[in-house]
Amino acid sequence: MTHCKPHRFADVEYRVEDDIAIVTMSHPPVNGLALGIRRGLVAAFEAARRDARVRAIVLNGSGRGFSAGGDIREFGTSAATASPALSLHVHPVIEASDKPVVAAIHGFAIGGGLETALVCHYRVVADNAQIGLPECKLGLIPLSGTQRLPRVLGFARSIEFILGAQIVCAGTFRGTALFDRIVDGDEHEMSRLAIELAREKIGGTSLPLIRRLPLPDDDPVSIVAEARSRLGCRDAIESECLNAIAAAAESPDFDAGMAAARAIYDRLVSSDQVSTQRDRFFKSRRDGAAR
Repeated sequence: MTHCKPHRFADVEYRVEDDIAIVTMSHPPVNGLALGIRRGLVAAFEAARRDARVRAIVLNGSGRGFSAGGDIREFGTSAATASPALSLHVHPVIEASDKPVVAAIHGFAIGGGLETALVCHYRVVADNAQIGLPECKLGLIPLSGTQRLPRVLGFARSIEFILGAQIVCAGTFRGTALFDRIVDGDEHEMSRLAIELAREKIGGTSLPLIRRLPLPDDDPVSIVAEARSRLGCRDAIESECLNAIAAAAESPDFDAGMAAARAIYDRLVSSDQVSTQRDRFFKSRRDGAAR
């Protein structure tokens, strides 16, 4: 096996093993998607695209897990909205890869971490990895998750998962299209299995993207309508999340659904309610740490 000296792009490590580029998010303690990681991901995937040796890419996270999503240390700062943005810039770069991209997930993939895994062509995950889109707790919506998750889980389960801000073990999703392989193993085993899968996919004629999947439900609009009726207006954030998920059913294509969800997201980000819920979230974390 041929190893090339690792190169670091901000908070992302890039190395090549034979014909596989290993892109590793490295921003302790939980690989929060801070500006350094976002910049590093764009640079690393551009390097892999240009590298003639590379025929496939594995994306993973160092340390405790894949990524826990947005870096809470950046919330409310200019870095949180600085370019490159996750869904506007980072995700399109990953999706545009003409070389197979495999996410190797151990520990956790939460919020933007899970959304980033969802833009990869394939996903290998540890059975006990914690999976969730809990943005509702912060008064936000999982922007791209509202459009991609229904395409792999269906609308009823996605509504329950997103509005409930659930965090569950990856094994819960056996039999769904969310993950390609659910296995036992640690960080190193996930990386090995992902490399193995990446090599299997080299030379394929078409690379799968969740954004291209048809909606799996026969009547998604009715499922959303039933959920609206059941929920009523008990919670404004839940209502906005449901509106964003509904956009996946009611829009003519993925891009139109994303545009509708983004309008909701942008409105929430600038609202006082988000600031209030964010402050409440931080206070609960401080109180918990003090006990």
